[in-house]
Amino acid sequence: MFSATFDDFDETERAIAQRLQVDGRMSTVQMANEIGVAEATVRRKLQHLLSDKSIHVQLINDPMRGSGVTAIVGFIIERLHVDDVARRLATYEFVESVYGMTAPYHLIAEIRAPSTDHLFKFLMDELRPVEGIKNTESFIIGRVYKHHGRRTNV
Repeated sequence: MFSATFDDFDETERAIAQRLQVDGRMSTVQMANEIGVAEATVRRKLQHLLSDKSIHVQLINDPMRGSGVTAIVGFIIERLHVDDVARRLATYEFVESVYGMTAPYHLIAEIRAPSTDHLFKFLMDELRPVEGIKNTESFIIGRVYKHHGRRTNV
């Protein structure tokens, strides 16, 4: 997660967004008390931010909890096929994120597979016929110190 500046938000909208980054379940009452505005103001501004898709609130799984393996995979792609490969990767439920990059990889994907065997078969068998993929490099996540803006208890 990157540090958002919320440049086109007003002061109250920025304060709401910053609090939701820390606690996506924070109540509008608590936000209003912390920011120093009426709860109705927080509700109205939050509704506006959500409806115009300036922000969205989502559940993010901890990659170290539960079973499975989380990996960051770099893809070297023939330039003509970058968008097609990215769209294809985005169709898999266990592919959590796909990013277009500048170098050395054309795409980076965060993949949460049920097992290392599943990850291996996905990369070696499932993606083999996909036109444009020249090479991949995988980085298995062993420990998480900070995830989506939150420090862990490691």
